[in-house]
Amino acid sequence: MSKYRIFVSANQRELKEERFAVKDIITSSQTLKELFDVFLFEDLPAKGKPPASTYLKQVDNSDIYIGIIGNEYGIKGKDGISATEREFRHFIKPKRQRESIIFIKGRDDSKRDKDTQRFIKMVKDSFVYKRFTNTDELKSQVLNSLISYLDDKRILNRTPFDQTLRHEAEYKTIAENEVKDFLENRAVKLKVDVPKISIKDFLIKTLKVVKEEDGKLKPTNACLLFFGKNPTEYIPQNEIRIARFRGVTRTEFIDSKEIKGPIYKMLDEVELFFKRNTRLASKVVEFKRVDIPEYPYEAIREAVINAIAHRDYTYRWSPIMFSIFDDRIEVSSPGSLLPGLNIRSLEGHHATRNKIICDIFHETKDMEKFGTGIGKMKRLLKEHGLSKPEFKEEGDFFVVKFYGPGDKILDLVPSIPKERQVDLRELGLNNRQIDALSLMVNEKKTFTISQYIRKFNVTDKTARMDIGGLISKNFIEKIGQTKGAYFRAKTELPK
Repeated sequence: MSKYRIFVSANQRELKEERFAVKDIITSSQTLKELFDVFLFEDLPAKGKPPASTYLKQVDNSDIYIGIIGNEYGIKGKDGISATEREFRHFIKPKRQRESIIFIKGRDDSKRDKDTQRFIKMVKDSFVYKRFTNTDELKSQVLNSLISYLDDKRILNRTPFDQTLRHEAEYKTIAENEVKDFLENRAVKLKVDVPKISIKDFLIKTLKVVKEEDGKLKPTNACLLFFGKNPTEYIPQNEIRIARFRGVTRTEFIDSKEIKGPIYKMLDEVELFFKRNTRLASKVVEFKRVDIPEYPYEAIREAVINAIAHRDYTYRWSPIMFSIFDDRIEVSSPGSLLPGLNIRSLEGHHATRNKIICDIFHETKDMEKFGTGIGKMKRLLKEHGLSKPEFKEEGDFFVVKFYGPGDKILDLVPSIPKERQVDLRELGLNNRQIDALSLMVNEKKTFTISQYIRKFNVTDKTARMDIGGLISKNFIEKIGQTKGAYFRAKTELPK
């Protein structure tokens, strides 16, 4: 959705402070500056000012005209009227539904010059106007008018974002196959059967994310986020912008992607990107081969889910940012902490802007209801042998930082869960093969046949059988074809 354009018109000499006050209302609010563009004469370069026709073109292209009337009428042009009145007449001339908002400074019209009195009478006879006595009062009046304008457009209202009904969307915008996948995943996580109700009834009665309006079913924002065919069409901020940077700064990226779509598909794509752009080391410990990921993905996923669930969706053009560096991962979500929450004591406290989004995540056990996400991330990082994540507010964004192991990735072995460990004896390897594989993987040692014979005091036939067995199981590879050929561990051991 493009921004609404506002044209501010007033006597530049008398009402300079008021003109800039109107602009300040928009630029000082993250929400309003993402919804409105403001045009002021003063924003143009001092030299080479364009003719009046250029300003009238700006008027033509505007959605809202904000006129401020003071005591002085202003310099008249060849047509006998001031720039403010000319711009106002030009704005109301087309028979289009556009918003004109007039603010009159002061309450005693008798003190104004005759042309201003005539202009005010024209406004009062046919248009809505408001009076103010000082700049603060004007700013309050402008803010209320813009909020009312957005309410009329059904863009901004007091209903929480995720519960807001999308009046312009129809039921056909929902992908029912996404709902089916969700129900199956939910059944597995909760260890229950898939409910024997229709998709519509589940959305209407169980999740309460579809409602009837004027005889038609309409989705809420939460419904579109989880089950929409193309959520970004209605919610452009529903995006995770993910990148792998070279080094430790955002100077150069190696890989990047803009991830859009239903939430669970986005999470799947984040995982694929993460695994493609982080390291997975392997090591042989005693009789087991272990795979060592650079970071525990479960903790990273928790941070991404929290970002989706708790972000401020009124930041209409701000995606979630997922950045992978050589030394860390950062997950940044739009919106600062809610009132009452403290960056130093987040653990155990649960508050959210988006209750329905959280409730849907609860349905698949992707979130707990007791504010345990922070503690979970800390525990997973500690178990993995890494330092605790860092939580920060950076401007209007909440950022989670995970610091990696650097060159000490192999030191993380004690924390590797059982599912990432393989008992090599169960694969049929003998002690010699396990010892040889350990040297190849852990110490990057290579073997020729003769070296293997000497190291393990075996015959040529046994050495070739042992090495052949490691090759057949895809653990090692042969380099070269001549007498100088040798064997080394594969870069990535098979799973």
